[in-house]
Amino acid sequence: MNNKLKKISDYPDSWTIAKGLMENKPIFVRYKDSLVEAVGHPNYPFQIGVAVPLINPTEDGLAIDSEASELDSIEDALEKSFGENQQAIHVITITFNGMREFVFYAAEWKPEHFEQKAKQVEAGVRDGHKLQFMMQEDREWETFKRFAWKRKN
Repeated sequence: MNNKLKKISDYPDSWTIAKGLMENKPIFVRYKDSLVEAVGHPNYPFQIGVAVPLINPTEDGLAIDSEASELDSIEDALEKSFGENQQAIHVITITFNGMREFVFYAAEWKPEHFEQKAKQVEAGVRDGHKLQFMMQEDREWETFKRFAWKRKN
């Protein structure tokens, strides 16, 4: 455990965009690069994933511009809802193979609470996007490291 860790709110809101291939398909990842030094933060040991199947993906499985704006609205609503009182922090957005996934780390194991928040966000979606929710323990931030960690080392 890194003794130099700051409060999560003290890390800058700095993001990096990466693109590449996974399973021979394009993948776009936007991750909060300032959190690379906070990996495994003990106050946020639970990973939340909210996946949104794309309604009209490109042949490569990516979002078209008109759909991207609705996905941005979903992201903003999730950040606001999950981030209330710093209950959870948004760390990664992944677009791959006809899906966009938003990854958060949460302070407490409250799957029903966060799933209900995701359902409330889904209820406000204008164009019919459906949200798929999952929560799991990830004390070492393996999900974050898989998509961001190696890019900074």
